[in-house]
Amino acid sequence: MVLGRNREDVERRIWILGTIVPAILLLLIVSYFPITYAIFLSFVKKTAFSPDISWVGLKNYLWLLTEPDLWDSLGRSIVFTVGSVLLQIVCGMVMALLLNRTFRGQNLARSLVILPYLLPTIVVGLVFKWLLNQDYGAINQVLLQWKLVELPINFFGGLNWAIYSIIATTSWQYTSFVVLMVLARLQAINPKLYEAAMVSGAGPIRCFFDVTLPNLKTTLFLLALLRGIWMFNKFDLIYIITGGGPLQATETLPVYAYRIAFEDFNFGRAAAVCTIMFLVLALGSLIYFKLFDPSKEVEVGR
Repeated sequence: MVLGRNREDVERRIWILGTIVPAILLLLIVSYFPITYAIFLSFVKKTAFSPDISWVGLKNYLWLLTEPDLWDSLGRSIVFTVGSVLLQIVCGMVMALLLNRTFRGQNLARSLVILPYLLPTIVVGLVFKWLLNQDYGAINQVLLQWKLVELPINFFGGLNWAIYSIIATTSWQYTSFVVLMVLARLQAINPKLYEAAMVSGAGPIRCFFDVTLPNLKTTLFLLALLRGIWMFNKFDLIYIITGGGPLQATETLPVYAYRIAFEDFNFGRAAAVCTIMFLVLALGSLIYFKLFDPSKEVEVGR
């Protein structure tokens, strides 16, 4: 009997290992190995014109820390990330509140809101390059016809407009993710909380601040973290639309790393930029989890 139990325990452990090990190996190959290799490259000299690798220690980092382009790119990355995340969360929350109401065509409206998130990034980039074009863009034509501007606006080519146009374009595509998350949380709020608030004399605005917002707090903080990480690493849409221009006005850290790797052909320094990005995000995540604990969500009135 004991032998039978031991055999069952061994088979159970083998079955558990058989299900866990492939996932762990996949995670190691897809995630941890590239991260480790990138960190290793940041300490060596590696170019596209030579297979040789020579250890240089911290020279890549010391070179970067003296480069104004690094700090300028970091500043633009922060502006782009903060602007995009704030715009996505504000617009997403407003749209989720509207979609949470019952009205005719509700399912169609929800489907249309999700549509931008499903579009390929290259499609979004090319469409907005056409819409916001200075010479023949539809947005400029409308602004001129309505006499809101006297001259066409160079949205993606102007030094003062480019970064904000990129922020607006990115927010248009990724606000849908915020809408989905906030809408799911709104539908989980107990309706009796609103009934109790209205019986106490609270109006719609008071209900929002006393019931809705406290229940959305943890979701909004989690969205800020996730969207912040994704926007800080955003490369494709920026590169498709502006390539980091004009005059590096939209060159964020990912675009800066790409330029060093594939225009200057210095993979070691590019890896150092990526490692710095990783450290910035790791530090931001540590601060987030220190200040906010997502596992301790307090549901009002539960």
